[in-house]
Amino acid sequence: MDSKPKRVSALTLTGLLEVTAGLLCLASVTGFLGRLWWLFELPSHFRLQLAFALGLLAVVWSVRRRWPMAVVCGALALVNASLVLSLFWPAGKNLPQSGPRLRLVSLNVNTANQRTDLVLDFLRKTDADVILLMEVDDRWMNGLSPLNALYAHRVSAPREDNFGIVLFSRLPLTNSSIVELGGADVPSIATDIDWAGQVFFLLGTHPLPPGSSEYARQRNGQFKNIAALVCQQSRPAIVLGDLNVTPWSPYFSNLLKTGGLINTSQGLGLYNSWPSWFSWAGIPIDHCLVTPSWSVRSKRFGPQVGSYHLPVIIDLQLPAVRN
Repeated sequence: MDSKPKRVSALTLTGLLEVTAGLLCLASVTGFLGRLWWLFELPSHFRLQLAFALGLLAVVWSVRRRWPMAVVCGALALVNASLVLSLFWPAGKNLPQSGPRLRLVSLNVNTANQRTDLVLDFLRKTDADVILLMEVDDRWMNGLSPLNALYAHRVSAPREDNFGIVLFSRLPLTNSSIVELGGADVPSIATDIDWAGQVFFLLGTHPLPPGSSEYARQRNGQFKNIAALVCQQSRPAIVLGDLNVTPWSPYFSNLLKTGGLINTSQGLGLYNSWPSWFSWAGIPIDHCLVTPSWSVRSKRFGPQVGSYHLPVIIDLQLPAVRN
């Protein structure tokens, strides 16, 4: 009487493990086929989670002496882990420069977030030269008004949906404009910034999340326009914002390649900015991309400020201007 229920339970657990392993293996493979179908791209964003889960399953199958399953899960765990670890591989020479440092902050504040006090306190303490905030509406603009005394230069496009955007700068801005890149009807901020005797181009942007085939198409179209806009610049350039994509997406790789951009996380590791309360196992979607003339001095997170994104703080340098 006692053995039958136990056997049914064991079979059920084994079956559940087999189905889970099959789905995770399938997700690992389809993540490489993101250009074929928008749904195939989605697993590519979760390489860290896939590596951990498949590694755990490889151990379970080894204990159960299911060697073919252990080998397949272990091999795909290593593939996913290698993609994650590739972010720790240096992008190239990043020698110290004699010029001053530029500090940037990028933060998706979350339109529904009520903790403007935490955001303001963080921004005051961080003392950045340039701040990009996303998901700002009129309420947020009112709440952020104390920053006006610290940052004389601003460009803003608040909206009642989740795609309002504002740039605060203590450095002079020229040729500033609100631009729409692609067909998504969401605003980005394009501007030249005078700094340390040089001028650089900055694009602050927040593409749509790839939650449907249409949103994915519009996001990818925006990436193409971002790359084209950067290529038009004759000066150093920075692309900053919540890009709603991870470094393992083929569309992110395309953006870097066609725009001649470098991921500032390259060589520094994982910056899992979303979700903020689970960042150790989250995904990196808040980015700072730069042209090769920039040198990345440091990159780190700010504290939780009530948003589902963590603030990202980046210190950059350019070679000193020779008179």
